[in-house]
Amino acid sequence: MTTIDQDAIHDDVDLPLQVTVFADSGIELVQAPWEDPTIDWDSFDLIVVRSPWNYVDRLDEFRHWLDSRRRMRTIHNAVSLIEWNMDKRYLAGLAARGVPIVPTVFAESMEQFQVAARSARSPEIVVKPSVSAGSRLTGRFAVDDAAAEELAGQVLAKGFAVMVQPFASRIDDQGEIGTVLFDGVVSHSFRKAARLAEGGALVGGEYREEITAIVAPDDILAVVELASIAATTIARESGWLAANEELLYGRYDVIRLDDGSPALLEAELFEPCFFLPTDAEAPHRFVDAVIRRLPNS
Repeated sequence: MTTIDQDAIHDDVDLPLQVTVFADSGIELVQAPWEDPTIDWDSFDLIVVRSPWNYVDRLDEFRHWLDSRRRMRTIHNAVSLIEWNMDKRYLAGLAARGVPIVPTVFAESMEQFQVAARSARSPEIVVKPSVSAGSRLTGRFAVDDAAAEELAGQVLAKGFAVMVQPFASRIDDQGEIGTVLFDGVVSHSFRKAARLAEGGALVGGEYREEITAIVAPDDILAVVELASIAATTIARESGWLAANEELLYGRYDVIRLDDGSPALLEAELFEPCFFLPTDAEAPHRFVDAVIRRLPNS
């Protein structure tokens, strides 16, 4: 499942490899836009939510699309899991299960934001919405920068909670490490260069992904494992997954805090880019996971 918005998906680096590997496997792959009212979603053997990347700009419509298909068991990952994962307050749920996360305060008012900013114990903070994608309304600021409060006001005006996090300075040199799992098993990892510059700007002046393939260190993978187990357990306990079922896919982004310890930045359990070009076998692992969910497989 994707979108008709070509501006949103013009840089989908996974798509060419997906098209090739599904064709090689004899599977008909349809790029079905979620906005198209003529599509019969019940006609598909399996619906994989991949690139509805304009959903933030049409959030009410997308939420309605999800709600209308809540009982469909052919959608992966499951609708209720997607709804949970769309709002980054899920991080608190993972932290409660013992997953080390980047310290995060969710502010529901300007007063709460001001308290959170003063309490960050960091010369710089990151401000972003609880619902976002592609670094929308996200910035890195000095704690006393008036622009941070201005951005928080914009986020609150859109009806979202404001996330306040201490800026982890190691990210400038070390970036963040993303790890993709298919069926609960690690497929591959990659390094993403820092995107946020000082004063609320983006590095290089525009949003772009600079990705390199890496072998993730063991302590990073340990955080990924904890996060994957916690997310899967929550999904099973909530009835979104069967007791023996795994998530079709998940991507876990980890950074190092200033003391060097790894911490989860995000668990992306719907619509993440997998960056399949960073590992030659990753497209095959993905299609194998899909095949295992097809009828009569």
